[in-house]
Amino acid sequence: MNQFFSFNKVLAGFILLAAGGILLLSSCNKTFDNILKDDYDDDAASINKGTRKTLLIVVDGAMGTETRAAAPTNLNLLADFAIHSWDGLTDAKKTAVTNASGWSNLLTGVGSDKHNVTGADFTDNHLADYPSLFSRLKQQKPDWRTAAFCSSPDIVQYLADDATEKKSFPDNDGAVKDAVINELATNDPALVLAQFHAVDKAGEAGTYSVTDAAYKAAILKTDEYIGEILTALRARGSFENENWMVIVTSNKGSNTANDPVAAERNAFDDSRRNTFFFCYNPRFNSQALIKPSVFPYVGSAPLLTNEASKNIRGRVRSGGTTYDIGSTGSFTIECKVKIPAGNYYYPAFLSKRAAFSGGVVGWVFFMEGDYWQINFGQSGFGNRQIRGHSIADGKWHTITAVIKQEGAERNVYTYTDGVLYPFTGNKNIADRGNLNSPQDLTMGFLTTASNSDALRNYFITDIKFYNTDLSESFIASNYCKTTVAPDNPYLANLLGYWPGTNPVDNELADLSGNGHNFVLEGSYGIGSYNDVSNNLCPEPSYAIVPNAADLAIQVYQWFGILVPSAWSLDGKIWVPAYADVNGG
Repeated sequence: MNQFFSFNKVLAGFILLAAGGILLLSSCNKTFDNILKDDYDDDAASINKGTRKTLLIVVDGAMGTETRAAAPTNLNLLADFAIHSWDGLTDAKKTAVTNASGWSNLLTGVGSDKHNVTGADFTDNHLADYPSLFSRLKQQKPDWRTAAFCSSPDIVQYLADDATEKKSFPDNDGAVKDAVINELATNDPALVLAQFHAVDKAGEAGTYSVTDAAYKAAILKTDEYIGEILTALRARGSFENENWMVIVTSNKGSNTANDPVAAERNAFDDSRRNTFFFCYNPRFNSQALIKPSVFPYVGSAPLLTNEASKNIRGRVRSGGTTYDIGSTGSFTIECKVKIPAGNYYYPAFLSKRAAFSGGVVGWVFFMEGDYWQINFGQSGFGNRQIRGHSIADGKWHTITAVIKQEGAERNVYTYTDGVLYPFTGNKNIADRGNLNSPQDLTMGFLTTASNSDALRNYFITDIKFYNTDLSESFIASNYCKTTVAPDNPYLANLLGYWPGTNPVDNELADLSGNGHNFVLEGSYGIGSYNDVSNNLCPEPSYAIVPNAADLAIQVYQWFGILVPSAWSLDGKIWVPAYADVNGG
């Protein structure tokens, strides 16, 4: 998995359209003249009037942000009757971006991890397993006419070979435009594809920026071609009895990899992946899909309290000795906490120790006042503790304890939000010997006579246990992340990873691969959070804007083709709201 983060398909706002079904909203948007048709009946039946058809226009290398800056006349006219975005994505991975992979994402409805088109050509592709739109439509609707006119011959050879009519016009976008206009004037296609390449060619020769005169000119010339094609569409003799969905999109953005010195935080920062997407019909309301400026940490987790009567805790009952720290060696223990503002005296919240009392072997994270500490106990010894920063302020913080073997010494370092606490006391625990404890790794309440029950309604998430010391630079660069990235260099040392969210059957899943789940006990409730913080950089929800893989399923649904789960498509459906229903 090569995504920027472990990418869960969060289909926010996803509503599955049944064949012929649609979301009806009582709203109007008539601020621009309708460029394809002027008047429609305003009854609910009008949304299904006419034979459904689709026109696809793909513009290679047209970055969404730069295309918007070029102010293309015809695309901007479409926006008033379209689901549209200048912040679309070809994908959300860290793989290379090529024209071939972009085309394949669009026309198969799956990503490169499935269709396996990862380079500039189609070597070792898996298109037999994940066929294109044209192949699927030939199977599903063999009597339909489909047509593909492309500036790049590879599309015709590999992705549109099953089109009824297919022609390539190498590096001749004008000829592509003419062929599409002729098809619309003389035939009765269900699906037409036009693919233009001049924008990408201009960007590759210069820069992918409207400050480059050639790149901007290519965008505006292609926009002229789009206008001519739409005029030809409206001129069809049968247009009054047809219901066309027009999708105009780019296959990818630039060819420029991000500055390797500046670590990529998410796919939205990668100009190679920035596309635009317009899904147009003269009855659609305008829906602008915009990437957020900030990304909240959103979820649900056990709401913990240290009230002894409730005994709320989670224990890793199957862990055995996995999380023992012994008498030598290096380890790192990390978690995120959200603790209400206040002063607390000695409540434990993460531990591997039978009780928080003197002479009890093991370790414990606990609060003292408004700051956290880690405490180590051993039979016959007093406690040794190393403090961290203040965290009791009702905000999220990442706390990290690094146990580092440094010659004969075994020193402990505490970090809060990636910053080392300047502890000046004795941080060497080598003299405490073997710190193995028979107690399970425990989150939440820990039995002890001195434990304060004042700590209530707090969260612990993103718990990690490594059998090595993480470097200071890694901690500083990664503390804010809320998932474990697949390129984490310490992945082999990760013995336990519990996001700590969404318990199933009273268990919090261990995603390290070891399967040592936390088992929840006591009268716990589930709390939810939706917080923006400078201390957090959660995984964005890339499904909030169109991705290239969305195109294919959007077309299938428009045609009323129910997609079998066996197709394993990656895309989501963007549900239009109609402007001419209920008095629009």
